[in-house]
Amino acid sequence: MKIIFVCTGNTCRSPLAESYARTKFSTENVVFESRGLMVQPGGINHISQNIVERENLVMPSDPAPLTEDDAKEALLLVMTDAHRRAVMGRFPTADVRMISEFAEGYEADILDPYGGGMEDYERTFIELKGFIDKFKF
Repeated sequence: MKIIFVCTGNTCRSPLAESYARTKFSTENVVFESRGLMVQPGGINHISQNIVERENLVMPSDPAPLTEDDAKEALLLVMTDAHRRAVMGRFPTADVRMISEFAEGYEADILDPYGGGMEDYERTFIELKGFIDKFKF
């Protein structure tokens, strides 16, 4: 099974989700990656990077845009309903769900911490962990 976490720029939320899931489920037969809908050149956000290092998580993949092959080959877990609508608009046959829906069965947006401080990123990381901890394989 392959799961790709998707957010806007693939620099904050989706890399944190990928790193945590890859670390937590390292013994499962699941591949975790992350992608963005509007990726700019460069690495992940420095605050996200600090959290990954502090928590001793597996490093995320480099930021990359979501592709048609990704949409065909993986379950796409998005952060917001707007992301879901954008993905479905580009890839109508994709298996796309909100991360909250996959974990808990209800829809809840995970807000973007971009432009915020460490507290905002910490809040996002805690929220992501809470959902990912409930994944069942």
